[in-house]
Amino acid sequence: MSNSLYIIPAIYLIVMVIVGIIVSKRQETRSDFYVASNKMNSGVLFATIFSTVVGANTYMGFSGMVYTGGFSMAWILVAAGSSYFLLFFISGKIRRIAQTHNVFTLPDLMELRYNRPVALLTTAFSLFALVGGAGGSILGVGVILNTILGIDTTIAILITAIVTILYTTLGGLMGVALTDWIQSIIMIVGLILVVALGMSALVPDSGVISSSFQITDVLSRVVGSDFLSLTEGMTFVMVLAWVITFMPLNTISQTQIQRIYAAKSEQSIQRTSLVMVLFVGLFTAFALALVGILGKSIIPDIGNPETVFPMMAMEVINPFMGMIIVTGILGACMSTVDSNLLGAGIHVSRDLYERQRKGAGKEVQEKSSIVVTRWTIVIIGVLSTVAAIMTPSIMELLLTTLGLFAGGTFAPILFGLYWRRANAAGAAAGIILGGLTTIISVIAQTALDPVIIGILFSITGTVIGSLVTKEDFEKGDVFQFKSVASKDLKFLGVISVFFVLFLLGMMNLNTWPYLILITLVALTLSIVLLIIYIFPKSKGA
Repeated sequence: MSNSLYIIPAIYLIVMVIVGIIVSKRQETRSDFYVASNKMNSGVLFATIFSTVVGANTYMGFSGMVYTGGFSMAWILVAAGSSYFLLFFISGKIRRIAQTHNVFTLPDLMELRYNRPVALLTTAFSLFALVGGAGGSILGVGVILNTILGIDTTIAILITAIVTILYTTLGGLMGVALTDWIQSIIMIVGLILVVALGMSALVPDSGVISSSFQITDVLSRVVGSDFLSLTEGMTFVMVLAWVITFMPLNTISQTQIQRIYAAKSEQSIQRTSLVMVLFVGLFTAFALALVGILGKSIIPDIGNPETVFPMMAMEVINPFMGMIIVTGILGACMSTVDSNLLGAGIHVSRDLYERQRKGAGKEVQEKSSIVVTRWTIVIIGVLSTVAAIMTPSIMELLLTTLGLFAGGTFAPILFGLYWRRANAAGAAAGIILGGLTTIISVIAQTALDPVIIGILFSITGTVIGSLVTKEDFEKGDVFQFKSVASKDLKFLGVISVFFVLFLLGMMNLNTWPYLILITLVALTLSIVLLIIYIFPKSKGA
């Protein structure tokens, strides 16, 4: 590979820092830094959620799983995307609560609904998860660049960590969101090109449309019809387990909650949630699965299946465009790091520093809080980077904290939103019981996912704890209102019908040509809309 190609990721990293510097000049209040002053429009909102969720682990890990296990692995991403149906229902309510009561974090929400001890407990669980996620993702950047480009892992970790820490520290949530917007466009363009040119490589002398109608016959001959089956080796219980596992992290994590708060309106976040169902659960899932299958056909002997996406980019496009796409994968991994660092920084400043000052009767200064957040991002970023370089085995342990958070807090949050009888005692019991059982399940290596076991025990703890202690309907009443308009329910109905029909189509090879074309058109249209909606409008979302 020509050394001149390395200028592409170098330019990208410089642009990320420039974005952070430009946005930093507009960070005057905590609202600016924490939640983008609740003014994030639909284009940026979609991009930052998409880029954070569909990161490098998805582009490389998921396509690698399909390369190895067949098309039925697509259910993993379908399950992840379906969790946004739940976000549709809860996001509008959370957004209105944030606007009415001036809350910035998940623990803010928990203190408003329950009490301060429950908020602090939530802070601890969430903070551990964010720090673990940041450390694991920083290590992931080094491994990816070493595997794909041959760059020394330590050097790759240091360079990308410094850049990520810098633009996150400067730009806050809007800085992170704008870099996510750039990353999303690069990733989607790469996905379109790899699928389209991959089909052309298998069906020479044909355009996109003609190759779409011939590709299933070619793939059936090369990899076999069983490899293309969506149901081969799958059961309903397996898919349901994936849905439950992904649901907490895609709906109530601090990184997701921040973006709900940042939305310009309730309607914008609700509709963005439904768009995410389509783009994560259908279009991205189908396209990335195609990448894995096409890769299996074109490059059957890849040493590391998780490199199938970048290898296909370099193989079927050209080294220059391939490097741009690889840079997009790098950005996807960085988007996970920056979201975790920002969330952790806000936890320390808002949920620990500010609460301590308020408890002591001291005034909270806007600039002081932002300074604390920025220094926390730097400190956690540096510690995570050192851990990734010196003791990478610790990262596996830290990543289990994501499951700890999901298993412990998911049930108390949902009950708090919809069950008036839920109280602080029940929430505390649910968090502690769910967290402990998740840890025990991880250690015991249970057959059932530890997160699911944790959620089941957390539900039990929340319900029993609330029923055997004194009710607090005053706090419960704050959350008892409807937030979904009838017209949005109609939108939900249309999306749901399309979702089911698309899945049925994925089970029939005869409909694949049409699904391929629909997917490529939808991904292309998303790029156009992302560019259009980056510009703020005076009215609407």
